[in-house]
Amino acid sequence: MNSPAKILLIDDDPSLLLTVGDQLKMEGYEVTTVSGGDQALQSLRTLTPDLIILDISMPGMTGLAFLKKISGPDCRPRYPVLIFTARANMEKFFTETTVEGFLAKTSDPARLLEEVQRIILKYRKVTHTEPEAKLHRRRILIVENDPKLNRRLNCCFSAAGYETASLTDPANLLEMIHTQHPDIMVINDLLPGISGSSIAANLASFTTASGISIVLYDGSGLHRPDTKFPNVARYVPKQTPPDLLKAVAAVEG
Repeated sequence: MNSPAKILLIDDDPSLLLTVGDQLKMEGYEVTTVSGGDQALQSLRTLTPDLIILDISMPGMTGLAFLKKISGPDCRPRYPVLIFTARANMEKFFTETTVEGFLAKTSDPARLLEEVQRIILKYRKVTHTEPEAKLHRRRILIVENDPKLNRRLNCCFSAAGYETASLTDPANLLEMIHTQHPDIMVINDLLPGISGSSIAANLASFTTASGISIVLYDGSGLHRPDTKFPNVARYVPKQTPPDLLKAVAAVEG
C-alpha cells in the first residue's frame, strides 16, 4: 500500500524526459522514461504503471496511436493517462475522451505535480480492494516551516499511500496530535525558534504523543547520518522527499 507510485513518462524530447523525470523522482515517484510509443509498449510488458504521462506529437508511433494500442474494446485505456503536450489546442478533443487529464507543456510545473497527484490518488482509492480490516492508511504529520517543501512532502507521502497532515508552525503541534492522531511525525530539525530534536525530546512527556514514531531530518549537513537524538526513531541528514519516504518505510519495518 505504501510503495511509491510508478509513472511511465513518454516523450521524444530528451531534455523534457530528464527535467520532468527528475522533478517527479524528487517528489518520490518511481519514473520510467521512454522516447516513443514502441519503447513504451515494450516497457508495459514488465511494468504496471499507476500513471502514464503521454506526449502526442512523436515520430514513429504517435501518442494517439499508442493510446489506441493500450485501450480495450470499449476504447478506455487500461492505465490512467495524462496527456502532456505542446498542442494546447487539442484540449477540447481530449476532454471528450477517456483519458484522465490534459495539460499543456507551457503550464506551471506545479500544475503537473498537482495533476499527477490527483490522478494517482483517485485510482489508488478506486482500485483498492483489500478487506476493511486492512484499509487503515498510516497517517503522517509533517512539521516543516517552508511552505514549498511542506507541499512537496505532502505530495510525496500522499502519492505513496499515506494520509497526511502538516504544520508550518509547531506552536499548534499538541493540538494537531490530539485531533489527527498521527502514526509517524516527520519533523525538520531546523525550525525557527526551536529545534525539531527539542520538540521530539519534549514530546516524550506527553501521553498523547506516546506510541508516535518520529523521523527527524536536517538538510544542513551539520550531523552525521548515525547521529542519535532522544525519542527519535530515524535521523535523516537530508530533506529530499524520497529519502524521507525511505526513512518512514524503515520505521514501519
